[in-house]
Amino acid sequence: MISAHAFEGELNNLSPDVPWTHHFEVSGVPTISEKVNEKFFKKAKGLKELGEICVQLANNFSAGNTISGKRVLDIACGEGGHSVQFAQAGASEVIGIEGRSLYVERANMIARALELDNMSVQLGDVRAMKPDAIGQFDITVCFGILHHLGQEDFEGFIQSLGDLTTDMLLLYTHVSSDKVAEDFKLKGPVKTESGYKGHLFREHKDGATEEEKIAQVRASLDNTFSFWANNESLIKALKNVGFSHVLKVYEPHMFGSIENKNFRQIIIARKIAS
Repeated sequence: MISAHAFEGELNNLSPDVPWTHHFEVSGVPTISEKVNEKFFKKAKGLKELGEICVQLANNFSAGNTISGKRVLDIACGEGGHSVQFAQAGASEVIGIEGRSLYVERANMIARALELDNMSVQLGDVRAMKPDAIGQFDITVCFGILHHLGQEDFEGFIQSLGDLTTDMLLLYTHVSSDKVAEDFKLKGPVKTESGYKGHLFREHKDGATEEEKIAQVRASLDNTFSFWANNESLIKALKNVGFSHVLKVYEPHMFGSIENKNFRQIIIARKIAS
């Protein structure tokens, strides 16, 4: 494994002024620490917990009840935190797709540092994923990206989840309701072209430049508003692209209250032959 000194050098070469989204510790050196940045450290630890939960769910609910030997897609993978967890859990291959080049560089550096030959991350627009280019996957991991996509992208993105996934989708997303719309000052309600209902969340200020949008690393790549589907529409959309079973996870979960679990949803969607 890479030495602590060498890993510190790698970190210093990858925009150290931009806080890491994922928490790793390599040779005793963390990518982000509570002492340096308490806010983003807590977020990173929460993402790690989400990954641990979903590895457990994949092992319990995917075909054969195992990740071992499975091909896994990690959509909008950031710095590869969840990709690492699935790679270490025994997946035969984990491919991450990420739209920010800094995150791609960081993720592939982490894969090298941890000597994970079964993991790689590619730069790409998650709204343009096609099986012809990247193949199909036993398990698709889609954490925290759906609610950052625009209203016009919702249907195509959900269709791509159906096209790319042969067995199991693990989805973590925000779901809108009248109360959520009030709490987060969402616009709407609105409908997609096919009638899926939801609300709009502001990602960027009007007239924001491309550079300003890229700099907002925890917001959308380019759309000013994102679409948060309501619960009924999300379930219907997943069913319409081939997921016959759609399950909402209440436990295990990162958030304690039922209200939070109904807003910040973990969903298992599977293709099970009748």
